[in-house]
Amino acid sequence: MPHSLSARKRMRQNVQRRERNRIIKSRIRTARRAFLEAIHAGDLETAGRQLHATQRLLHRAANNGPLHRNLAARQIGRLQKQLVAAASK
Repeated sequence: MPHSLSARKRMRQNVQRRERNRIIKSRIRTARRAFLEAIHAGDLETAGRQLHATQRLLHRAANNGPLHRNLAARQIGRLQKQLVAAASK
């Protein structure tokens, strides 16, 4: 257990940030899963909407800290590539 007041505060902040980051990452995984399900079902219109929602979540996570911006950009690029491949089939 931390002894100083500043260490206690830092511990509280870390708990809050960890919980917030966990929620954000979970939302991203859920959105990505919905996108992939739409792709596998062949529903390109729904997949496009899900891609937009997933991109928005990834950009926000990259800007606010839970994800590195290069990771978000790489994941967005891969999702877009999957949508283009599904549309060309």
